[in-house]
This record gives sequence, C-alpha cells and structure tokens, in this order.
Amino acid sequence: MPRSSVFSLSLFRDVAAFGAVIARIGGRRTWTALLFLILGSLTEGVSILLLVPLLHLVGRADQDFAVRLPNIEFVRWLVPGGTLQLTTVLCALVGLVAVQAAFNRFKSVYMARLLFDFINRLRMNLFESIGKARWGVFTRMRGSDLDHALTGDIDRVQGAAFALLMLVQIAVLLAGYLVISMFISPVMTAFAVVIGIVMFIALQPFRSRATAFGRILTTNRQDQYRTVSEFLGGIKVAKSLNVEASYFAQLQVTLEKMKADNIAYVRNSSIGTAVFQVASVVGLSVFIYVALVSFHLSLAEIVVLLLVFMRIAPRFMDMQTQAQQVLINLPAYTAMRNLQARFDAEREPGHVESTDARKLTLDTGLNIRDVSFVYDDGAGKAVVSDITFGLPAGKVTALIGPSGSGKSTIADMLLGLLEPTTGKILVDGVELDAGNRRRWRDQVAYVPQDVFLLHDTIAANLRLAAPQASEDDLWKALRAAHAGDFVDRLDLRLNTVVGDRGVRLSGGERQRIALARALLRKPSLLILDEATSALDWQNQSLIARSIDGLRGAMTILTIAHRPSMIAFADWVVAMEDGRVVEVGQYQRLKAKPGSRLSRMLSGEQSETEPADVA
Repeated sequence: MPRSSVFSLSLFRDVAAFGAVIARIGGRRTWTALLFLILGSLTEGVSILLLVPLLHLVGRADQDFAVRLPNIEFVRWLVPGGTLQLTTVLCALVGLVAVQAAFNRFKSVYMARLLFDFINRLRMNLFESIGKARWGVFTRMRGSDLDHALTGDIDRVQGAAFALLMLVQIAVLLAGYLVISMFISPVMTAFAVVIGIVMFIALQPFRSRATAFGRILTTNRQDQYRTVSEFLGGIKVAKSLNVEASYFAQLQVTLEKMKADNIAYVRNSSIGTAVFQVASVVGLSVFIYVALVSFHLSLAEIVVLLLVFMRIAPRFMDMQTQAQQVLINLPAYTAMRNLQARFDAEREPGHVESTDARKLTLDTGLNIRDVSFVYDDGAGKAVVSDITFGLPAGKVTALIGPSGSGKSTIADMLLGLLEPTTGKILVDGVELDAGNRRRWRDQVAYVPQDVFLLHDTIAANLRLAAPQASEDDLWKALRAAHAGDFVDRLDLRLNTVVGDRGVRLSGGERQRIALARALLRKPSLLILDEATSALDWQNQSLIARSIDGLRGAMTILTIAHRPSMIAFADWVVAMEDGRVVEVGQYQRLKAKPGSRLSRMLSGEQSETEPADVA
C-alpha cells in the first residue's frame, strides 16, 4: 500500500476516533444533533425545490399565475389538482424559510451546548487525572506544560471539535442538496458529484500538510508558553539579575519560528484555494455546456441546477477547510490524551474513597522502620536508605543534617505524598498504605519554606485549610501563630488582600499566615520544612515561640538548620547521605562532645561533613 494511502488511513482513524469520543461524551444528544442537521438539510432543500415550478412561469404570456407542480405521485396525493395559486406557493416558501431560520437558531444553540459540554468534560477529566496522580510524577514535569495542556491544548481541541461538527453538518447539507438535485436531473447530479470528489481528492496533499503543521504548532506553542511562564514565575529574580533581555530574545526566536511556520502553511493552503476556485469555474462551465447541449434541460431546471451547483461547489471547499482545521488541531488532542494517560498510569493508590472511614489516631507516636526511597521507579540512587527512628506523640522532634541528606523526602513520606520504596511507616502501630494514606493527610499540616498564598484575602487564605472555619477560629489560629497583632493593625484586617503569592506581606508575615493556616486544621502531626530559613532572627523567634507553645497539643517535626528552630526540640534525628547517623534527646546530644547537634550549635563541621549551603 502506498505511503500516502497509509497516512490517509491513519488520519481517518484518528479523526474517526475523535468523533467517537465526542459521540460517547455527548450520548444521545449527539444523535439528536445529527437528526437536527438532517432536518435542516431537508428544509433548505425543499425551499430550493419550490423554485422549479415558480421558474416555469417565467416567459409565459397567458399568466393565470397557477403553479403546476411536478407530476409525482406523492405531490398528486398532497395536491389532487396538481396546481396551486402563486400566492399560496409564495406564502409557503416564506413560511418554510421562516421556520428554517428559527430551526437553525435552535440548532446552533443546541450544537454549542453540546460542544461546550464536551470540552468541559475533557478539561475536567484531565484536571482530575492530574489531581489524582502520585506526587512523584510532578517532580519530573514542567508546571508550564500542565498549564498549557489545560488551556492552550484544550482550546485547540475545542477548535477541532467545532470543525468536525461543521464538517458533519456540511456533509449532511451536501447530501440534502444532492437528493434535491436528483429530482431534477440524476445524470447532471452524478456529474456534479464526480467533479466535487475529484477536486476533494486532488486537495489531499494540502490536508497532509495541515496535519504536519498541527504537530509543529503544538511544539511551538509549548515553547512559547514555557518561556512566558518561566519569566513571569521568576520575574523578580530575572529583574534582580538584569537578564530580562535573554527572555525577550528567547521569546522573539520562538515567535519568529511560529511566524515562519504559519506563513509557510498559509502559502501552501492558499495554493489549494486557488486551484479549487479555478477548478470550480471550469467545472461550472462544463456543467452548463453539457446541460444545454447534451441533455436539453429547460431554463427553469438549468437555473435551479445552477443554484444547487453553486451551493454544492463551495461546500466541497468548506469540507476541505474544515478538514484542515480538524487536522491542524487534532495533534493537541493527541498530546492532551497522552498526558492524561501518563497521569492515569501514575494514579495515587487509594484515591477512591475507602469504605473504612475510621480516623487514624496518633496517641503514642510515629515509627519509621527500615525505610528506603528511590526516585524513577528504582532506577536511580536511593535518597534515603534503611532509616529507622520514631516521633513520640505530643513531642517536638528536630530533623537535622546537611542539604541533600534526605530530610525533605522523609517529610514528604510522613505527609503521605510519597510511598516508601521499602520499609514501613506506622501511626500508633497502623501501617500507612494505599487504603489510609489520604485519610492520614487529613490529620497532617505542612508549612514549607516557600509559602503558597492565594491572591485573595487573609481570611480566604486561612479557610483554604478549613472552609467552614468561623471568624473566631481564624483569630485563634492567628494568635497561636503570633500573627494576630499584625493582622489586627491592617486597615481591612481579615479582608486584606495579600497580593499574588502574598507579595504585599513581608516574609515573616507570610510564614506566620501559613503557620496559622496549618494550625487551623487542628492536625495530629505538624511538619515545618525549613519554614524559617529565609527569615530574620526576630521572625524566627516569633515562630519558634509559637511552635514551643504547641508542645503537647500535637506531634511536631521541625526540619531546620538554625539553632533557634531546634532549641525547643525534645528529640533530635541527624541525617547524612540519606542515612540516620544520630538519634537522641536534645539536651543529651547538646551536651555530648562531638555529636552532630553540638557541632551544629557551635558552628563546627567535621572534615567529612559537607558545608551546609541551604
């Protein structure tokens, strides 16, 4: 089989599969929409067919204005006399067109609702697949690619779906015109069909180029979106380094490439349009000649056939145009489908709610037993290896060690975001597994170094953790985090908008808002992952006092390098190269000469211990 035929067959399968997805999501409404298309085609065809008896009146001197209908059995059954008054026919024509206009409006709204329901379902399916995936998959992907898939790619899928619906509508309308034309002259109808099919086949190379252009467009738009997203996400750093020009140049290169690709496509597609226009005129000329010379059709029949032909010919071009739009935008659907399949394959175990709704208790403590973790499905180096230690309930445990020793990975496992490659994590003796990991996360609060705040009010940011929290609950959490005083001094207090990612607040204020949000959950376990590493000593002292005041109310794990953030700890666990190298009570390790904790507090480093750059 020729390569072009295989390529065309593959494209047909892709388009057919895409249409099947629309039909599946639309359900019975899809077939209702198809019925509406058929009815619309019939009403337009009948309105054209009414012109045949009217045109027979042209040129007659003895005008009694009686319209003789075609000598067809069905027509004779409807109108026994075979004739109607001109006014009756004209009123019927006007009425039919009016009904057709109203029906087309209803049909357009129905089709639009079907299209948007389809797109919204696709967008939600992808959004849910992303949200239900394991946390580990996000560490291997660009955030900008996900943003692009949920916005740019979905918008192009909408374009493909609209073009496909239009293609079906044109095909149905074309079939209706051909049926009407058959009543006038079957031979000339066949002649017109052959001309249209030949032209449509001749334009196949241009449809193939549309598919190739669609793939290029997907890549170019991803590059454009990445550049813009990375620049806006790190604009403060870019401006501080005076490197804005490098981003401008990068975006300019991408835009110039997109321009060149678009112009090349327009240049090729315009050739197809020109060829079609010339071929249409040639076909029309041959059509008129054959109708007059070979078949001796009447003037009325020729006029109506010409009217039908002039409607059919552009429909073939419309089919070509809509087919190209489907093929240009279909690669976006393929990319979106592949991305969703990737996230579905990484779906977090136990994401479906378990029938076991029992709350996990943390009355005695957490135990980490022989836990190891390896990224990339076991192909990489172990981040943590055979670690064993415990977190006593109601106590403060400090996790210390140089950067890269595995502390944040341990925090992610205790949060229930990552699953140990080997080993167990026990909560009061109950192992965290796929069935209870999500329920466990309901009892854990997390304060990271990089605080996430919505561009919204302080109240809205706090209620992200507890949507039903009262205003009194918000103030209690703020006071517990030593944030109540500064919020009370703000003009709008809880209704103060913090700006994008909290830009209107200082670093210490953001951290205290994040801590208040965590406390609003009333967690069993509170994890602070380098939560104060970028703050001054005053803000660190405020947060340290807040954490110290929570002793006994919850189990706390603090990951820190600053002495002020571990001075209140009951227990200390020291990490190095992914292994636990020291565990003990804070006061005992502080007093022990040469211990990791004592060296950290005195600022000393062993010769084998890498300098801390965090």
